[in-house]
Amino acid sequence: MIFLHRKWLRTQLWLLTFVLVCVLLIVAEPSIPMLIVGAICTIVCLFNAYLEFMVTAIFIRPLQPKNSAQGSQWISHFGVHKGLQTHIQVHSSAPENPLIIFIHGWRSTSASIEDRALWFVEKKWNVVLLELPGHGQSSPLHRWNAITSAEHIGFHLRNIRTYISVSEPAPVFLYGHSMGGYMCSRLSSQQTEPLGFNISGVIMESPLTLYSHILDEICKHLRIPKILRSMHLKRLYRDVQMMHPEIVATDSLQQFDVPEWGLPDAPMLCLQSMNDNRLGRAHYDALVLHAGEDYALTHHLIESLTHSGARKNTEREHLLLAWLESFDSLLL
Repeated sequence: MIFLHRKWLRTQLWLLTFVLVCVLLIVAEPSIPMLIVGAICTIVCLFNAYLEFMVTAIFIRPLQPKNSAQGSQWISHFGVHKGLQTHIQVHSSAPENPLIIFIHGWRSTSASIEDRALWFVEKKWNVVLLELPGHGQSSPLHRWNAITSAEHIGFHLRNIRTYISVSEPAPVFLYGHSMGGYMCSRLSSQQTEPLGFNISGVIMESPLTLYSHILDEICKHLRIPKILRSMHLKRLYRDVQMMHPEIVATDSLQQFDVPEWGLPDAPMLCLQSMNDNRLGRAHYDALVLHAGEDYALTHHLIESLTHSGARKNTEREHLLLAWLESFDSLLL
């Protein structure tokens, strides 16, 4: 039912039912059997209202988007998909020069990756900064989730030449930080519709790769009892399937972790903060483990690199340059 797509409606309906039961018990002259039934209905309503509230609370989104990258070197476009705008900033060089596309992290904006992008601007690359839904100047999602965000970003990647002039043979790279790395991993894999161009390489900086860990972290923050986690997960899948019918409803979250979430088919470079105070080491370890010998992954632990705020880092830039030099015909 379409009206059930409204964010807090299920919680409100269960609370309304609870109120109606209470009113009925007050107005009527209840018998003992009626009181028993009323008590059972009250418990059922409050329990379901709690579960529905916790399901909806999982779909958190940035409350106050931060400012986007500023400067005359960036030209803003607003791509539209399914009625929502995505803020896309571009810096154009010669069409035959390489293109690099940046996707920032959770609760960040294009401003957080601007200094990384300017490193490429100085080398005469074409550069695109994509802002995730609900971040910067992009429209918010009704229920923020990585699957829908990847769908929107993927749509604009498939139409990237609408926003910037790049010739067909020019090398194209993706660069994702944290949640942006999670997006890049999905979008450059075989898990989604082809982008319409070849990806020469994927750079992931301190990437998120295990959504199951993030969900567990949120559940702990919301203090959802472990005994209710299975029931909560089933209802969570119900809402996800309403948005994305292609998602399989299972009790496992493996489909949202690498490798099932997707690993890039192109050569990868992972630049990982050694002391990651946000995601820890588990996401990096999972990437290295599952990439194994089947994927072209170069990875480094960088002691001087922090998870966020490291807009400039000499060691990171040195390793990035060394990796890019292994490709032919790049402007370095």
